[in-house]
Amino acid sequence: MIWAQRRIATEKIRSVEILFREQAASLDPSRQMLLVSVDEDWPMVRLWVCVPEPDLLTPYYGFSLCTRADLPLAPTLVAGCPEQFGRVLQG
Repeated sequence: MIWAQRRIATEKIRSVEILFREQAASLDPSRQMLLVSVDEDWPMVRLWVCVPEPDLLTPYYGFSLCTRADLPLAPTLVAGCPEQFGRVLQG
């Protein structure tokens, strides 16, 4: 799985979430993709997206590659499978 992250304003989360949900619905039958967040200084939020292939990151403008080790200790699930979130980030 490929991880990427970006810091964005809170009001822009919805557009990234819509993109993610559309992409996951059509390209992720195994339900491994995740979109997680951590609040930063208001009104900013840091988002992380997890996709199975690097080509799927193309529509995520401004996101930069990162490793799983770069993920925060207690992120919030924005979109994706709760079971996968539990396995990857809480297990």
